[in-house]
Amino acid sequence: MSQVTLVIFRRSPYGSSLAREGLEAVLAAAAMDQTPDVLFMGDGVFQLMSGQAPQQIEQKSLYRNLQALPMFGVERIHVCRQSLEVRGIHKDTLALPGMELELARDAGALISRYRHVLSF
Repeated sequence: MSQVTLVIFRRSPYGSSLAREGLEAVLAAAAMDQTPDVLFMGDGVFQLMSGQAPQQIEQKSLYRNLQALPMFGVERIHVCRQSLEVRGIHKDTLALPGMELELARDAGALISRYRHVLSF
């Protein structure tokens, strides 16, 4: 079982503070040399889509903040394949510069490998 913490993003990028709080948790952990692994699933996969227009709802871009993850040592993220399929999103439409996106075929199996899991 991994001693690394897994942070799961399950919520859409806007509409609540959970997505931003999750990102802050990842960055804080990474700043303390405890870089977590990251999984996007459910509506959390929408956070990875470029072309967001948060200024229309007077929000700052979460997508732009996600682009900072490689500077904090997060260079690979897991994305739930089923969540993409259910929402009609193709992996090729997702891109975060400097990051490798790895599709998780079985998110439950992935999660079970971690002792510590934070869900946002």
